[in-house]
Amino acid sequence: MTGLTVLDVFISLVFIYLLYSLFTMTVIESITSAFGSRSKNLQTGIDRLLSDDKNSSRWNHTFLNLFYSFATNSFTNSFYKHPSIKYLGHKGINTKPSYISADRFSSTLVDILKKGYHQDAQDNISTTLGDMLPFDLTALKARIAKLGEDLKNLEAKDPTNTFEIESTKEELDFLNTDLQKRLSDLPEFLNETLTIDPDTKYQLKKLWQDASDDVDKFKGLVSNWYDEQMDRITGWYKRKVTYFTFVVGFIIAMLFNVDTIHIVKDLSTNETMRTLLVNSAQEFIANNPDGITDSTKNEQKEYIMAVKEEIDSYNSVLSSNKEDNYPAILGWLITAFAISLGAPFWFDMLNKVMKVRPSIQIPSNPNQGGSASGGNQNKAIG
Repeated sequence: MTGLTVLDVFISLVFIYLLYSLFTMTVIESITSAFGSRSKNLQTGIDRLLSDDKNSSRWNHTFLNLFYSFATNSFTNSFYKHPSIKYLGHKGINTKPSYISADRFSSTLVDILKKGYHQDAQDNISTTLGDMLPFDLTALKARIAKLGEDLKNLEAKDPTNTFEIESTKEELDFLNTDLQKRLSDLPEFLNETLTIDPDTKYQLKKLWQDASDDVDKFKGLVSNWYDEQMDRITGWYKRKVTYFTFVVGFIIAMLFNVDTIHIVKDLSTNETMRTLLVNSAQEFIANNPDGITDSTKNEQKEYIMAVKEEIDSYNSVLSSNKEDNYPAILGWLITAFAISLGAPFWFDMLNKVMKVRPSIQIPSNPNQGGSASGGNQNKAIG
């Protein structure tokens, strides 16, 4: 005990917030893992890169995106159908990967852009981004059809003209081979009607021009573009989880009746409860000098639940005050907000307060200490 009721209440309250924040964190991690929330958030971020506002769902930018996401943009869907991305995820409900490196993203994107009917990758990228006209397959097919007719006419009119007949056959075989090669260069996972939204095409075209039509430089610029977006994607996920933590924290506060206002009021008059929580907080800090980690949460699970059981044993006392004129929902909301700040925040707060604690320790009987000192002084004088 510190000898200061206010400080003891504050330490106790911080420790309670820490315990319930850890409990909520475990619940949140279990839910987000089950729903593949990180992969859904990543899909939202990539869809934001590859589609314009009109094709980017607002649903995906709320915390509901932790449970469900979708993309209507053909460019985004083609990206996720690409084998280098498709097989990064699990086979089952959550098929999307939760992490894609910048190099994998840029390589996949460039591979999609360079698919086309031109034989040169640079020409295909320029065509896809609108810098060149697409290769006209209809002209090639028409040329093949005309040569076929010419060959039939030659064989019918002058079968002895073997030189021209063989020349026509060779040209026809060459054109057929060229056609088949151009068609085979477009894999099945890519939709031939792939479209890129205007704003997205403008951004990619700008990067392509900055790279001076160099494929390797273009990959590097796309990687940088993706890295910048990843910082935002991480921020989006944290905000979504924070909102969701508040919701789950409120539910937990309501289920366990963790009413902050009642707890503070009752802790101020319940010395036994304050002593239990301050000592438990001190023990928790001593057992976890490195902070809150995954191993800490696993190792301290039994300890936390044991302390929580002791706290729950006081619930009837902490919640029995009927003289208050405010609804319990106010106290639950305060608790939910505290829980949404996260276990690391409350651990740091508790650690700082516990370090300050010894410096403000108050002697149990200062008068007695003064008398003893005075007596010693008198003896010394005598």
